[in-house]
Amino acid sequence: MLREINTFKLPVKQKKISGVKIKNIKASAKTGRQKRNNIDRKPQEKKEVLPKGPFKHAGKGYRCCLLIFVPRSTLSAVINDLSGRYGYSHLAIDCGEVDGPTGKRVMVESTIGVGVHISFQDEYSDRNFVRIPLDNIGINTNEFCGCVRSKLGEKFDRIEALTFGILHNPAEQICSDLASACLPHAVRADIARFFRAGFLHPLTSADRQTDPNKENYLFVSPNSFAEYFGAPRGKNLTGPDQLSQPVLPTHRITRLRSVFKIISMSLGRLGHKKR
Repeated sequence: MLREINTFKLPVKQKKISGVKIKNIKASAKTGRQKRNNIDRKPQEKKEVLPKGPFKHAGKGYRCCLLIFVPRSTLSAVINDLSGRYGYSHLAIDCGEVDGPTGKRVMVESTIGVGVHISFQDEYSDRNFVRIPLDNIGINTNEFCGCVRSKLGEKFDRIEALTFGILHNPAEQICSDLASACLPHAVRADIARFFRAGFLHPLTSADRQTDPNKENYLFVSPNSFAEYFGAPRGKNLTGPDQLSQPVLPTHRITRLRSVFKIISMSLGRLGHKKR
């Protein structure tokens, strides 16, 4: 039966499509691909050997960061489209460590089939990603990374990924869970507050909190983290490992208020001169 299916051929009638129509279809597909220029479609480098450690801190100048990656495949492009289209689809965490035997920088991530594990930061080759430091916005990065490491070995939460946070198993993690589950309660509450206020795209997060003082679950997508921390859109990245200092929504609002105040004062002066 399998052999019959594999050798099944389309009817000869399909060959009647004109050459002009075929060219139009190819041109349309090419145009569609060009419009999605923020998607890295190069095949992922398959590295069977994961870093085994021991791991050590890389030294001064190496900071705890979120690494947020642009889409690389059709599946990751769908993830981006369904979570706000900010341009990202995967998240990993750099705790400022290197693999002892190789000296290469490592990160913690959760992927399908492997779960939560440590991998090399060059695993995705030249795939574009943004680096967001967390050490200068009031986060205890030692506690944060300790929480992230405690989840090593946990399975990937397929159900949560399919339902975008509607269903969640606390013992399993998707990529962005590593950050959202380990961030301080104050930061999670702030993300939820700005999400409810409409400052974050309605598809980037799923807020399950009824009482802001309770430690309820909050689903945050890679797009939501990028938007919350003020990172550039994925399509605007010029290469891999692009540094983006976090600018929280509160600071962005303050800047906007200052701009509006200057504009209103200028308009007021112009109106006064005309009189």
